[in-house]
Amino acid sequence: MKILYIEDETAIAKPVKRVLEAKGFIVDYFDNGEEGLKNALVNMYSCILLDLNLPGVDGFSIAKKLKIEKISTPVIIITARSNIESKLTGFDLGADDYITKPFEIEELIARINLRIRKSFLNQSENLHIGKAVFDPKKNLVKYKNKSITLSNKESAILELIIRKNNEPVSAYQMLELLWDTNADLETDTVKTHIKTLRKKLGPLGKFIKTIKGKGYLYYED
Repeated sequence: MKILYIEDETAIAKPVKRVLEAKGFIVDYFDNGEEGLKNALVNMYSCILLDLNLPGVDGFSIAKKLKIEKISTPVIIITARSNIESKLTGFDLGADDYITKPFEIEELIARINLRIRKSFLNQSENLHIGKAVFDPKKNLVKYKNKSITLSNKESAILELIIRKNNEPVSAYQMLELLWDTNADLETDTVKTHIKTLRKKLGPLGKFIKTIKGKGYLYYED
């Protein structure tokens, strides 16, 4: 998952970026609003972490521009401003969450995962696997007049892989997004589910590629 992090206080940003990357996230970091906004408008991110007091373009202006441009990426405002007026303004401008400094990194990671998860769940239109149609809401794949019923977990995995737009999804990222906190990260849980999913999909399973060292990718030859 790729995150855009816009924060001018490097003493805060550097350790946060380091921890997020250790958790498997890809982080694009900018210490000014102008560069941050430019990248938010042209690149695809799973989540945007946005400070308010920024040089160049302030956080509220960035949030407003993202709303105008209909950028649907979840936005989490991270700021020292704890007053209700700032919070309400942030939400009015389209922010999905608001966290005040100082904060615990574990809470931030939990909020990031929640927002990304909800973002995927809100995208419920039908998808395509080759010539087949996949309905994430019904956990159903229709292919050559046949219906393939998936489990909730299999459906979630397939939807995540397809929606990542040619970006590999690691097993760790799947565990973070699709399993609860009690999941054993040392097991072959994801690999087992992928194997079962491919088997259910039959010839369609070939579209789920394994990228060594990176994870799983949806790709049509």
